[in-house]
Amino acid sequence: MGAVQLRQLSLRPFRNFARIDLEFAEGGAVIVGANGRGKSNILEAICYQSIGKSIRGARDHEAVPHGEGHFDIRGDWQQGQRRHPCRVFYGADDGKRVFLDEAPLPRVSDLVSHFQTVYFAPQDVALVLQFSAQRRRLLDIVLSQADAVYLKALQTYQRLLTQRNHFLRSLGHRGVDPTEREVWDAQLAKPGALLRHHRLLGLVEIMPDFARQYDVFSTGQETAGLLYADEVIESNPDEIPTRDQLEATFRQQLRDGFEKERHAGHTLNGPHRDGFVFTIDGEAADAFGSQGQQKSVLLSWKMAELRLLERRKGQQPLLLLDDVFSELDPIRSAHLIEMVEDFDQVILTAPRQPQESLGDRYARIDLE
Repeated sequence: MGAVQLRQLSLRPFRNFARIDLEFAEGGAVIVGANGRGKSNILEAICYQSIGKSIRGARDHEAVPHGEGHFDIRGDWQQGQRRHPCRVFYGADDGKRVFLDEAPLPRVSDLVSHFQTVYFAPQDVALVLQFSAQRRRLLDIVLSQADAVYLKALQTYQRLLTQRNHFLRSLGHRGVDPTEREVWDAQLAKPGALLRHHRLLGLVEIMPDFARQYDVFSTGQETAGLLYADEVIESNPDEIPTRDQLEATFRQQLRDGFEKERHAGHTLNGPHRDGFVFTIDGEAADAFGSQGQQKSVLLSWKMAELRLLERRKGQQPLLLLDDVFSELDPIRSAHLIEMVEDFDQVILTAPRQPQESLGDRYARIDLE
C-alpha cells in the first residue's frame, strides 16, 4: 500500500482564516510565521481531516470564526496515483458533515480509518502528563486510528456508560432488582473488556519503540516505561488476560462497587477511569520528571505511535510537529532531526526558519 500524503488544504473559513489555500510537497513543509498567525490552527485543521474532530479537544463551534456560522476544511490526499478529496464541514445549524471522494460519509467517525496523523505540540506536555483523562484520550486516538473495531467499541461503551449513569441516578432510594442491575453490568462489561484488551495489546506493542526512542533522547541515562491500571507494561503479549477474563473481572468490579456508584450517581469503575502513567526509572513522569524529561517522554510516545500506525495500517501516518524546536534543547533537537529524516511526510511549524538541515529538506510556507 502506497503512502498517503496531503497535497492541498483549503480553509474557508476556519479559526483566524477567512480563506487560505496551501499546497504541500511530497516530503512535507515548514510553516513559518509569527505567533498568532495561525500556524497551530492549520495543523488542527489537518487533524480534523484525520479524526473528524479537534486534536486540541475543542468543541466544533469554537473553531468557527467570529461573525461566521460555519467552518469548511477541504483537503486533497494522494495515495499512489490516486487523489482523494476530503471535506469536513460544520455549520451552527447543520452540524458536522464529512465527504470523501465527493460522497457524504454516513458518520463522522467513518473518516478515522482513512488518513492517519500523529500530532505533537510541546504545550500539550503538562496537560497530558498531569491528567489521566488526557493520557487515556491519547491512547484512544491512536488505537481508534489503528483499528476500527476499537473505535466502534469505544463509541458503544460511551453510549452504554451514559445510559448506565442515567439508570444509577434514577434509582433514588428505591430498591434495585438484581436482574436489572446485572443486565446493565453485562451490557457495559462486554465493550469495556474489549477496550481494556485492545489497550493492553496496543501498549505491549508500542512499549519497545517508546523505550527505544526515549533511550535516544536521554542518551541512555534513564529508562522510560508505562503503567496501565497499576500494572507494569512488558513486551510479552502472552501475559495479557483474555477478553473473557477481563469481562469477568469488570463485572465483578461493577458488582462490588454498585452501592458507591449508586450514591455517586455515576459509574466509578471501567476503562473510562483506568490509570495510564508514563514512568522514568519506575517513577511517575508527571511527579518526578524534569520539564526536559517530560517533553522527551511525550515526544518518544508520539514517535512510537507513528510506528504502531505504520505497522497496523501498512503506511506511515502524516507527522505534525507544532513549534517543537523552540521547546527542545540542542541535543534533543538534533536527535529529533535524525528521527524525522526517515518519515514520508512531515509538516512542521516554526516562528522562524528552523535548522538549516530542515530548511534544505522541506518546502517553506510563509504566513504573512
